[in-house]
Amino acid sequence: MVSPTDIAIVGMSALFPGCRDLSTYWQNILNKVDNVHDAPDEWTGSYFEPNSSDDRLYTRKGGFLRELAEFNPIEFGIMPNSLEAGDPDHFLSLKLARDALLDAGYSDRPFNREKTGIILGRGTYTNRGSVSGVQHGIVLDQTLDLLRQIIPALDRDTLSNIRKELEASLPPFSADSISGMVPNLLTGRIANRLDLMGPNYIIDAACASSLIAVELAIEELLNGRCDMMLAGGVQAATPPQIFMMFCQLGALSRSKIRPFDTSADGTLLAEGLGMLVLKRLSDAERDGDRIYAVIKGLGSSSDGKAVGLLAPRLEGQVLALQRVYENSIEPDTVELVEAHGTGMPLGDKTEIQSLSQVFGQRKKQIPCCALGTVKSAIGHCIPAAGIASIIKTALALYHKILPPTLLHRVNPALEIEKTPFYINTEARPWIHGNSTVPRRAGVNAFGFGGINAHALLEEYTGLQKKEAKLLHKQWDTELLIFSADG
Repeated sequence: MVSPTDIAIVGMSALFPGCRDLSTYWQNILNKVDNVHDAPDEWTGSYFEPNSSDDRLYTRKGGFLRELAEFNPIEFGIMPNSLEAGDPDHFLSLKLARDALLDAGYSDRPFNREKTGIILGRGTYTNRGSVSGVQHGIVLDQTLDLLRQIIPALDRDTLSNIRKELEASLPPFSADSISGMVPNLLTGRIANRLDLMGPNYIIDAACASSLIAVELAIEELLNGRCDMMLAGGVQAATPPQIFMMFCQLGALSRSKIRPFDTSADGTLLAEGLGMLVLKRLSDAERDGDRIYAVIKGLGSSSDGKAVGLLAPRLEGQVLALQRVYENSIEPDTVELVEAHGTGMPLGDKTEIQSLSQVFGQRKKQIPCCALGTVKSAIGHCIPAAGIASIIKTALALYHKILPPTLLHRVNPALEIEKTPFYINTEARPWIHGNSTVPRRAGVNAFGFGGINAHALLEEYTGLQKKEAKLLHKQWDTELLIFSADG
């Protein structure tokens, strides 16, 4: 049933490990490509010590953009000398925002720029820009002070030369590079370069950041302040210092990231960006936009007083789901759930329990709802994790395909056989026999600190006015059907 609160996804862009664009992202998912690999030596440096139990890295595995992190500043009217010290998040986000509008058909098509805004989920922890500022503003002086204490005989000229050599080894620190270090200028730059005059800001809700950004963008559309919104998440660069934090928590796997698997022993971090172009469904239909999927609802919650600040809480996750399904849509009409699924055993088990509490126990011999997570193939993109999941789910609905998850054997401790879910490990046609209810899918994103979000997506069953966009173009076999008069 069409609702005035329905939101259409009319454009998307993606840049994830091993995936240069939206088409490659979807093709790699269907082909079960594992894009989690060892980091290059120049990234690891002296940080990697596999047997470490202190502040070093015990793993170098992750999902990295590497050579895919390309940006041409001239294309966007940006001075090239501002790139070296700036944060890659700023520049790649601008590129992805442009690509999302291009995918939506608004590269040269007029739209109301005064009522178009952008909200992005982005972590405010260590990044290249902030590290550069700390090195210039603190580390240099600390190093020189230490040298004075250790070698009192060093004269002023020698110390000055040492400072110059140290500064030369760092990224530039000047007026040209400052804009790439200020967090909120990430969306400000996008609004500036693309001439968007609606709201622009970033939000940090840890691993739930992307979904919360989408929720806030939907509010802008529903209250009429905007007619079109860009929303998504960004984690374009993951320096070793972020890995160190997770190693301190013992949260990273020493082998692979395999959510819901018997071998699951932790998560692995990744880089990536994704963006959506959102409009009210009625406006998208009026304007003849391609509609990938419809967002029927998005609920969020906090864990409240949990066992620990970083531990998941069942009640908080359940509340986020309930806030979506309390509005007359039954959970048993959902046939696919893209799980948060980090690969951390406690988190995976809690997620299965919260889903079961809302979706109920298994009523039939055969399970009816596919469960998966793209993290098994690209890693955990932290603030961009949720947008990676929404894009995957929207493409599944658009192509009517149940996408696979990388998994060897389901962990029996999850007791998934008691639930309506099954882990889908192969790409298969999304066979749907209920003509009264469209295909539906849910998306989870749960963040450190107890912030939870769940989105409900639905296939668009109206008449598409734009030609179908087939994003997968490789397959092992093809079925040809002929008919003729007998």
